[in-house]
Amino acid sequence: MRIYQFENNDSPQTTTAAEPNPIIPAGEDNGEGEEALEEWLNNTPEAILDERLLLFARQPSLSTGVPDLLGLDRYGNVVVIELKCGDSGSGSASEGSIISQPQLYAQALDRYDYNDLDNLYAEFRSREWSVQDIVDEHSSLSSAFNAFFETDSKPWELNQTQRLVIVAESITGQTRDSARWLRDRGLDLQCVEVQRFQFPSGESGFGAVTVIDYDESRSKTSAPSKPGDRVFSTNVFTRAFPDIQDLLSVQSIDPVLGNLSTNYPYLETRADTHPGGVRYALRVNPYDDQEVKVAIDSSGDSEAVESLREHSSEFEHNGFTVSSRTAMRIVVDTWEIEGVEALRDDTFIHRVAERYAELVKIGHQVLST
Repeated sequence: MRIYQFENNDSPQTTTAAEPNPIIPAGEDNGEGEEALEEWLNNTPEAILDERLLLFARQPSLSTGVPDLLGLDRYGNVVVIELKCGDSGSGSASEGSIISQPQLYAQALDRYDYNDLDNLYAEFRSREWSVQDIVDEHSSLSSAFNAFFETDSKPWELNQTQRLVIVAESITGQTRDSARWLRDRGLDLQCVEVQRFQFPSGESGFGAVTVIDYDESRSKTSAPSKPGDRVFSTNVFTRAFPDIQDLLSVQSIDPVLGNLSTNYPYLETRADTHPGGVRYALRVNPYDDQEVKVAIDSSGDSEAVESLREHSSEFEHNGFTVSSRTAMRIVVDTWEIEGVEALRDDTFIHRVAERYAELVKIGHQVLST
């Protein structure tokens, strides 16, 4: 990255190269550390990528750690921004951790619904640091997003997916290779170099260049999934988990829980004898269909589907329905409900959790033999 300042407006014009002015590492005399880089980008989020970003969290506490900055792009995707002064794989962040840390943050954020994001936004607004004008003007994340991007999105349409951005003064060759490999396998990962310069006039500034990128079409999400009810889903899974933990072969629920913010969350299993393409799903739709389902899904595993059908009598004997589907809701049980209020009824939550655990037990018995 080379930056020049024009000496004058006369013709012919002459230029003088701006001198690199790296951030002084924390711990050294007059050390600045990553806080300086974080402050620049918090004040100038448009410099992070060649697109507009609405920042809504800075150093928030997640279950998997503390990311530097979080933003939203114009499609409502959460952008996880990991910062490093100096080389990307040096100091406190090894080559491995500079790649893995933002993935862990995205893993935690994948389960965040709108209320969770809005809580981070409220904390962001309450702290003593500068924020974008639009953040000052709007008390809710949804209204700030719609005003900033001049759109009319629903709150639950935010956070359909996550993007990862690694920002450093220098992106090393190893970081570039790792990022390209992950990007080519579908991870939405970008790397940006940001460097500070001292101009001959005595003023300072910084430049940014994206060194690992992907086509914008990857940021566009398909039609957003319908909202479920995160509280209800969490209650059902939490109550069922102690009865099925040994079958799932995990110590905690987090590694096998997916899609919690949608209307179709699920648990997977880590049991060695169980087909990997099978999921135990909970379909929660209090708005349109007004129903709740527990189901067994299979993604492309025809042998698992055939095995489920061969044992249909075992499921049907216990009150489950075996459908003719080839992927989603092969085995299912359904409750009709009258709106969200039913999802707060403790007796109903307990009944669904019991049926869900029963379905997982029969499924493991059938598929693990």
